[in-house]
Amino acid sequence: MTAYRAAWTWSEPGDLRAGDWLVVERGRVRDLTARPPAEARRIDLGDGLLLPGLVNAHTHLELSFLHGLTPPPAGDFVAWLEGLVRTRPGHDHLDAREATRRAARQARESGTVLAGDITNTFRAQEPAWEEGLHTVSFGEAIGPQRSQPPEPSLTWREGVLQASAVAAHAPYSVPDWRLKALKLQAGAQPFCIHLAESRAEVELVAGRGEEGLRLRQFLSERGMNLDDLVFHGPRPLAHLLALGVVDGRTLLVHGVQLTAGEMAQVAERGASLCLCPRSNLGLTGAIAPVEAALAAGVNLCLGTDSLTSSPDLSLWPEMATLLRVFPALAPEAVLTMATLGGALALGLAEHFGSLRPGRLAQAAFRPLPAGLAKSEVLPQALGEPGQVQPLDLRGQSQVN
Repeated sequence: MTAYRAAWTWSEPGDLRAGDWLVVERGRVRDLTARPPAEARRIDLGDGLLLPGLVNAHTHLELSFLHGLTPPPAGDFVAWLEGLVRTRPGHDHLDAREATRRAARQARESGTVLAGDITNTFRAQEPAWEEGLHTVSFGEAIGPQRSQPPEPSLTWREGVLQASAVAAHAPYSVPDWRLKALKLQAGAQPFCIHLAESRAEVELVAGRGEEGLRLRQFLSERGMNLDDLVFHGPRPLAHLLALGVVDGRTLLVHGVQLTAGEMAQVAERGASLCLCPRSNLGLTGAIAPVEAALAAGVNLCLGTDSLTSSPDLSLWPEMATLLRVFPALAPEAVLTMATLGGALALGLAEHFGSLRPGRLAQAAFRPLPAGLAKSEVLPQALGEPGQVQPLDLRGQSQVN
């Protein structure tokens, strides 16, 4: 049994404490208390914030080897897609494993403990495991038959979670009948889909607009039979709602083009929405209407997207970006997105996302200046990224 103390501990929304001890026993949190058991070994981390390990709810680890090879995001989503598919086949995968390992290590060193990883190959599972990064690998289906996901599964391998789940790429790239089949296959596990990421997607579904025509042409050139695309609503979300694939186990990603009214529909169905602020700004120049989502009661979480559209896999600059674009947001609401929100979206809140008793003892420590008032702690912690110490309290003092 070991007890850890920092100047401040944030265990979950509404629970910021000064000087309490986090008691860990057998790899899980036993208590957060002012007086740890006498027999516990005590470790004082000093001035800073002790918080749950972060959850990156949406990334693409297997694309890490393309970092720096694809055109940088320039606000043109279709052009970026064209560059990505043009670049990826022209490079072999000899360096992909090491690039994935570096990406997973970078995520861990910035305090991330769990990732929702989109994959077509499952090649990232092994290097992620080697770096101690817990993963939910979403096998992503594309078109009428490509990349059929395996059955969902959840296993613990030497204490590291390796789960498999089901994803569909997007409403415009997977036929209606297959979307319903994939959601059925996902069962009680999370089902993930990119949604309303760009104006091009919205226009394609609506059947009008120059950007929609460009995306339609892109799909045609990629061999998509456009007759397979039958939309059951005038907008991407309406299409998914008509198909019955949006519920409390659905993880929608991006949502840049969702309206306030659509956020209410997402909340009504109990679905989660993952924001990727830096990627969204780079690819489309906008972020989903966050304040409307929170007002509606949507469970929001954060992701980095891939290294083809984001400079790194740290969630700290994602949080800082969100606060810069939406300065009225409460820092605690943003921190919740990067912790408990992600754990809920991935169906794993019983293990991750908070430091409640029974949760895995994985955390992060953010050094902060001494003498902060309670009201200053979270704004200071979520400012521009600084030093972060990842903590695996199950038996190792830190990962790196």
